[in-house]
Amino acid sequence: MSIYRKVQAVEKVFKALEKELASFKNGTGLNCLSGCGLCCLNPNITATPLEFLPFAYELYKNDLAYQWLEEVQASETTMCKILRPMRVEGEPGFCSQYQYRGLICRLFGFAASRNKMSELELATCKTIKTEFPEQYQTAKDVVKAGGRVPIMTDFYHQLRAIDTELGRQLMPINVAIEEALKVVLSYYAYRRPRRA
Repeated sequence: MSIYRKVQAVEKVFKALEKELASFKNGTGLNCLSGCGLCCLNPNITATPLEFLPFAYELYKNDLAYQWLEEVQASETTMCKILRPMRVEGEPGFCSQYQYRGLICRLFGFAASRNKMSELELATCKTIKTEFPEQYQTAKDVVKAGGRVPIMTDFYHQLRAIDTELGRQLMPINVAIEEALKVVLSYYAYRRPRRA
């Protein structure tokens, strides 16, 4: 499968996820605290290279892939490279590439994961729990009752089905971005990209 087809497949999974997330949020009233971004500041976020293939492909199309690769390789921080430390007024959140954010960035706060007993539990943050207690309780009740909620492992499995190797291993987020860039640059080293 070509890089372009993989990018399309990843974007299709993300689009389906966005619909499920919107439905869950609308049904429960659960949302992030405006301007928060505390979860983005976690220096230990992990991802797979496959999640960042659309981002790497977009950078390649805009002749920015080599620049980004050098910057990611030179970076000494474990904080996500696409994170904006200072929020830009009028733009949502702290992510400079929100459209291309990773899977955990999309899921966390509004999806469920399985506990040791294989029961679904809402995976969310302390801020959401304390700032929106009624919505949080409603969301927990929906999950407990078996209502429709995005399940983290389901979406990781969907991505892995696109490319087992690129979707298998979780690694530090900047390493995942770096690997995605390397994959795209290697693929197009002797090919011309098909423009979307």
